Amino acid sequence: MRQPAILAVIWICALLMLTGTLTKMPGQWHRRDFSNYYESAWALRHGIDPYSTNLTPIGVQLGLETGGLLHASETPPFLLCFEPLTCLRPRVAFWIWTAINFSALAIAMYLLLAHRRGLSGRTAWLLAGLILMSAPVNLNFYWAQSQLIVLALMVGAMRAMERERDGTAGLLIASTGLLRAYPLLLVGYFVFRRKWRAVAFATAGIAAGVFVTVAALGLTQTLSFIYGALWLTDYSLVSRVDNLSLGPFVSRTFWALTGTASGSSTDWIRRAGIAVADIVVLGMTIRATLADANRGDPDWRIYSLWIATSIMLSPVGWHHYLVLLAIPFVQLAASAADGRSSSRAVWMAALAYVLSAVSLRIFNRFLMPPPTEFQLIFPWLARALEETSFIALLTGYIAAYWFATDHGRDVPATQ
Repeated sequence: MRQPAILAVIWICALLMLTGTLTKMPGQWHRRDFSNYYESAWALRHGIDPYSTNLTPIGVQLGLETGGLLHASETPPFLLCFEPLTCLRPRVAFWIWTAINFSALAIAMYLLLAHRRGLSGRTAWLLAGLILMSAPVNLNFYWAQSQLIVLALMVGAMRAMERERDGTAGLLIASTGLLRAYPLLLVGYFVFRRKWRAVAFATAGIAAGVFVTVAALGLTQTLSFIYGALWLTDYSLVSRVDNLSLGPFVSRTFWALTGTASGSSTDWIRRAGIAVADIVVLGMTIRATLADANRGDPDWRIYSLWIATSIMLSPVGWHHYLVLLAIPFVQLAASAADGRSSSRAVWMAALAYVLSAVSLRIFNRFLMPPPTEFQLIFPWLARALEETSFIALLTGYIAAYWFATDHGRDVPATQ
């Protein structure tokens, strides 16, 4: 894989994919997730509650396509940070937002790959090409999403801990939690690794962020985020097959097996199933964390596992969330180069990478818009293919879990 010819092919493919995504972007400034961000922050700036208000009229006024994103679902701190962009025309704001995301990706890749133990120059270039050509990275730009910013903050926290700056790491994780909520689970990593300084700074950072948000927006508007969070658990979103986190997968499986829908008399069983599944995954992660006696977390194996867990346990998750798996995959590759990773973890990570692209192709080719002819002719096969997105995430979690726990299954450095 590290031969010059193969590296050249991978980089050509990566640049072609990235160029293809960029050529589609000029027409995306008025739609996709960016329009929802802009409409929501604009409403907030004008004293309108974006969480309970239908944003369609605002979108029409601004020349944006609201689509099915009728309400805000981002956290109040995120919208507060995005708000200055609404002082600009949407098209201009879109390209500034895109530049911010490109910068975040560049920072994340530099911190992940530059001058790292176990990564030769060729290996780093190989991983960089694979990251750039990955489906999650390209989706983040296509949808004008924000996960690349989360990626940069998470990598920054890891490097801060590497330099024994746990306070800085705590503040960076607090920032990700304030912006996207689900990364708050990483505070659990600090707790179980007994990084009390990081816990203290993360707690203080979250408290300060909430205080500033309430001071700027008011308590009522801040608490209105509850409506946005509840909207994310609506049947129309949970039933979507590209919603790949654990809770939605359990819900869809329950509805398929029982023939019921959300709100039925047996819905409590579905909710209980989600709780049990979440507890099992979190329990496995905590067990692996406590079983590792080395509190220095060499190769950031446990940290990588908590990142995968945060995606699994998020109430909602989409393909572009998988970009965060770049952290455990790069750490795994670096340790494998020095013979410190099990072969099964390496192969499972490779499978997760492939499935992240294959699941997206299957979704676009056979399952959209439903019901497709394929779904009508082969309903059970279609049902199995629908969950390839979740399987991609599951294999990524398993790879991170084996990376964290397989200390006695080292592969030769030549692998």
